[in-house]
Amino acid sequence: MECSHVKGLSPMFEKTFHFCPVGLAHVSIDGSFIRVNKKLCDFLGYAEKELTKLTFQELTAPEYLDEDLDYLENLLKGNIDTYSLEKRYIRRDGEYVWAQLTVSLVRDKSNNPDYFISVVEDIDDKKRIQSELFQIDALFSKIVSAFSDRTFIWVATPDLSKMQYVNDGYENIFGRNEYELYCHPMRFLDYVHEDDKARVLNVFNRRPLQNWDIQYRIYDSKGEIKYLHDRGSLLFDDRERESRILGTADDITREKVQQQALMSAVTKLEHLSKTDSLTGLANRREIFSQLSDEIARMDRGQQTSTLVYIDLNKFKEINDKYGHKLGDKALVTFSESMSQLLRDSDRFGRIGGDEFVILLYGTSGKEAEAFFERAAQCKFQIKVSESEVVPIEYSVGWVEWHEDITSVQEWLDRADEEMYGKKHCRQAEAIIDKAV
Repeated sequence: MECSHVKGLSPMFEKTFHFCPVGLAHVSIDGSFIRVNKKLCDFLGYAEKELTKLTFQELTAPEYLDEDLDYLENLLKGNIDTYSLEKRYIRRDGEYVWAQLTVSLVRDKSNNPDYFISVVEDIDDKKRIQSELFQIDALFSKIVSAFSDRTFIWVATPDLSKMQYVNDGYENIFGRNEYELYCHPMRFLDYVHEDDKARVLNVFNRRPLQNWDIQYRIYDSKGEIKYLHDRGSLLFDDRERESRILGTADDITREKVQQQALMSAVTKLEHLSKTDSLTGLANRREIFSQLSDEIARMDRGQQTSTLVYIDLNKFKEINDKYGHKLGDKALVTFSESMSQLLRDSDRFGRIGGDEFVILLYGTSGKEAEAFFERAAQCKFQIKVSESEVVPIEYSVGWVEWHEDITSVQEWLDRADEEMYGKKHCRQAEAIIDKAV
């Protein structure tokens, strides 16, 4: 039943009450709804006649009822004039919904409690979003924690004057306490490797600061070098003003070490694929590739070169008499001795057994002849024992490149023929000298 004070309301008040954009109710001292507006009916899912037969106690979620009643008791005692709290109501369909409740007490002419005025604001969407944000924040904290072993995450003011958040990644990677960053936000830059520091400072000293993505090295507290992949973003508020800076630096030391090891292995493998394992000279495939490049160069009209074919004399006799170990030593010794006579621009390779090839870069046939006359003055020998030295003799033939040579193999064959021709001549001369 309505209280006398709320009867005979003016038409303007009636419209204001019923069309107010928030829920309004006059509630009796015992908690019964006296008057309710349309907004409150819609919020709670009841028709007006249904709602005025209920009490707020019946519609209040149990966990909030005691708090609500305590406030009402203080209102009735005059300890407070009004109160406000967030609470959950039970809708007609059984769903729980959030509202911001504000209550004040109306007294009669004798100052006795007459009825309550309740303002019920629908905040269900707001609370749901807050709950989702809380869950997201909790999830984000877990994610950040999970990455702390190898990722340093920080948040600072736009001018980098104040650090607002630092995760455990700083201590895990740098081996230093995060407190120093709260005192000096950019202190981590002090530990950047000296060879990378100028480049890194150039990024962080820019004004205005821009998004960054760089890699650099740092020293941890033990003096060990670590590699970081550092990325940063500017965060903006709803007015498109810079509000924060987010930085994330991943420890990529392990990946860098693995990458360097892989590159070293690839380089070594590439070297082995081009190198004769015994002498360290270019192998057959590599020397063919170099000769092919050289022909292409000379085809462009550049200075010609001379190809030399070398065969060691009596190499089989060395193997048979002294063993293969000394034979291998003879090959290595010859390779090292001949290499010392060559220029950096020349090419030297072993094509098999005791056969070698030399490319005398930009050298004519006559110049090649002069070169081997000088080489003949050098000693090529191996020491077998304190009293025995075995000379390493060789036969050599060369062909200066000219345009009618069509391939590497043809050039090599011609030099081989020249070498064997000279070798047979010397053998014949030796036989004649012996006979005489």
